[in-house]
Amino acid sequence: MNRKSLRKSSLSLAALVLMLTTVLSACSGGGSTSAGSGDSGDSSKGGKVTLTFETSVYAEEPHKKAIDALIAKYNEINPNVEIKVHGTDYENFWDKLTTEVIAGQQGDIVQVYPENINTYNSLVEGGAFVNLDEYIKGKDLETDLVGQELTQIDGSYYAVSNYAWGTTGIFYRKSLFEQAGINPDDVKTLEDFKEAAVKLGKDNQYGFASVVGSHPFVASEWYRLVARPVSGGIYFADGEAGPYTTDRINVNSEANVWAAKWWQDFINNPQATPPGTRDKKVGREMFWNGQAAMNMDGPWFIGMTKERDQALMDDLGLLPQPVVQYNGQDYKPNPTMYPLVAMISKSSKHADEAWKFLEWMTTPEAQAIISGSGMIPSSKTYANTDEYTSENPLAAQFFEYQENLYGPAVMDPPIPQQGAMSKILVTAAEDMFIGKKDVKEVLDKAATEMKYTIE
Repeated sequence: MNRKSLRKSSLSLAALVLMLTTVLSACSGGGSTSAGSGDSGDSSKGGKVTLTFETSVYAEEPHKKAIDALIAKYNEINPNVEIKVHGTDYENFWDKLTTEVIAGQQGDIVQVYPENINTYNSLVEGGAFVNLDEYIKGKDLETDLVGQELTQIDGSYYAVSNYAWGTTGIFYRKSLFEQAGINPDDVKTLEDFKEAAVKLGKDNQYGFASVVGSHPFVASEWYRLVARPVSGGIYFADGEAGPYTTDRINVNSEANVWAAKWWQDFINNPQATPPGTRDKKVGREMFWNGQAAMNMDGPWFIGMTKERDQALMDDLGLLPQPVVQYNGQDYKPNPTMYPLVAMISKSSKHADEAWKFLEWMTTPEAQAIISGSGMIPSSKTYANTDEYTSENPLAAQFFEYQENLYGPAVMDPPIPQQGAMSKILVTAAEDMFIGKKDVKEVLDKAATEMKYTIE
């Protein structure tokens, strides 16, 4: 058996073992770990309909409050529809969803990011999720929802961008900048950012709360802030564009190697970054506690901060991601746009009812509720209202960054192999940034493994 076949067999066996573990756990009385589809019934005939809704963000308090409020409002309008939310922490959500999709046990509604659509849809022959063209194509939804164009597979829509979106910037504590004598307007380039982080580090205080642990952010913070602006792509060249062939693997390009060395040096500076921040939650807590002066995050962090301590809002500032200077050229930041999008399971008994709820989420009434999540509502019409921008001035800054300071957003490649490639990249990042291994050797190995994945 060749290496490629062995790898595929191993993945299939692992998935099977995971499924059997899930089933046995449910049968032993431990409670099902899968969402399943809703019960039978027809709300139009007065029957009770139950829809299950899976999301990776429900573990975060601002999202939980927004989603609970959405469901409560929808239940007022449609008392015969019950919506049950199934969620777990971000790190565990994706493996759990893989198991459920293979077993046909995913929820009626599954909320993901655009780069996840093809990965999970392709786990089942013929596709695991409903083609939504009849609901979206030629309708206002097609043009009014941020990121809707990113939800297509072979020209057809498989999700609706009906919740909210965000990109990333650098949040900072105004008081700590002032104490250090740093003018935030002077932090424009990557080197300015590094100098500020080092200057802010003192007496158990750090400049930047980076993730140095086994969390996916150990890779994504590096490539969003440094690598992708200079290389154009971590997985493939030219902005992660196709064709997605082995000769276009870009992870070990000269620019990405430079970016990895820069980041390795940066996070090993004891003044600039704290050691051992195992996940994003720890870094955020350090920021809120005043142990870290800067934190890379999106508009959702505004809601998190407000939920954590309203008084912190007066000390919360926001900077755009810095310009990266490499080989004598300036490169604009190009952070990923993160719209949360929703798919409908083919195994759902209530696809039409599920769509009615998802469509209602795009209305001004629902989008106003969603704004409480801290992210930017997906409806362009609603997010551009004076009411929204005046009530959410920090979040509105992200519009300015995206329009005037950032380059075109670079998304992960929308291919079925993306999940496996992402795991390879996270392992490589752990080796470089935790294990402090030679970056060229690590990225060359990652390139070889990625090639086997897509062959």
